[in-house]
Amino acid sequence: MDNNHNNKRDNLMMKGIPVSFAPIQLHNRLNRAVWIGFKRVDQDGRTLFFLCGGAESGAQLNKNFETFAGQIVREFGLEPAEVEFIELRVNAEESQWYRWHAQWVGSAPMASHGDLVTSESSRRYLTQALESGVVAA
Repeated sequence: MDNNHNNKRDNLMMKGIPVSFAPIQLHNRLNRAVWIGFKRVDQDGRTLFFLCGGAESGAQLNKNFETFAGQIVREFGLEPAEVEFIELRVNAEESQWYRWHAQWVGSAPMASHGDLVTSESSRRYLTQALESGVVAA
């Protein structure tokens, strides 16, 4: 791991993004470059793509999901129907999980929305998947 990558990881930690996430630079809907945290995990035959914007307002997924998801699908060569986007929102009291859905036209997501994960078993599954060592390159 190079020193530049370590600096980016340190910056993410200061922005409230867990250390288990790797940094990725994307462009928000205003075409401004922002850093978010991500982790790609292959589990149970599915690709889970975890995202965390931390405290940076320009990286808010609720405003930028379609823009970010399109960039991620193209950058990683993903098939949209085979990937599930999960957002982790971390604050002082608790962490919340959001499962994002979109209608896809090629590699462009349309009409997206995020659903709060309220089921305890689903939250436990996502936590275990995030903490697992089975990471896809």
